[in-house]
Amino acid sequence: MRWLPLLVLIACRDPDPVAKPSPSSSAPAPHDAGVADAVPTKLVGVLTASEQADVGPRTAGKILKVTVAAGDRVANDQVLVEMDPVQQQEELRAAEAALSAASAAARQAKVDLDAARRTVERDTPLAEKGVLATAELDDAKFEVKRAEAALSRAYSNQSAEAARARTAKDHANDTALKAPFAGTVVNRYRDPGNRVEANTPVLKLVRQGAMILRFAIPPPLVPQFPAGATVAATIETVPGTLTATIKHVGGALDAASGMVFAEAEIDHQPGELRPGLTAWVGAPAPKSQK
Repeated sequence: MRWLPLLVLIACRDPDPVAKPSPSSSAPAPHDAGVADAVPTKLVGVLTASEQADVGPRTAGKILKVTVAAGDRVANDQVLVEMDPVQQQEELRAAEAALSAASAAARQAKVDLDAARRTVERDTPLAEKGVLATAELDDAKFEVKRAEAALSRAYSNQSAEAARARTAKDHANDTALKAPFAGTVVNRYRDPGNRVEANTPVLKLVRQGAMILRFAIPPPLVPQFPAGATVAATIETVPGTLTATIKHVGGALDAASGMVFAEAEIDHQPGELRPGLTAWVGAPAPKSQK
């Protein structure tokens, strides 16, 4: 994930050196001083959207119009991109023609089967009376079986072409790409006139609403950040201090950073918040004891 490199531990230390006791001092050495020196007052995190989605066509085609730009807010079901419908319309016409041909072939196969069955019905009494050779009746019965197999293949082909025609119709009606939810456009990858392949993103949206704060915790400090605790966060471009409630703390170390990652929901979100902003996260305040 792109935000992982940002989540590094920053230690905020006093610039003045800490005086060390003289060798003659009788004060005991601090226990586990190495860990104590590494304890930071701030952790660094990054804001991310609670939900995001790529908007792109289900079939290859040319972009006719893109109605939004990066940073625009959009409503649910708003048309964002219009694709050139010519290719989809041509595919629909071809699929409908193939379906028509398959339906005609199925009707012909049904006629052939009915004719073969009538021949057997006509020849059976003649063969019983000895007027018609038994071999000729056997040939007529074989023609019935062959006609039945041909009709089965024709029906199967008709079903396949009908499914293809339905898909082509859906694609022809799906040239207007709409927003799957209310949100903000964060990236615009393509412009009008560009040709794109199926499922190629044209825009990226993030859902309007709750933002998630993801931050890294060094293992010794994990107990200080339990789920449900409230942390204070500051962002350079946003005035004031934000509060966030920890919703999830990872159960294992991240192999790349050696840190444990946590997620928190920001309680009150000003309009300046955007995915990708860096936040400084302080440790939760200790609970008061009554």
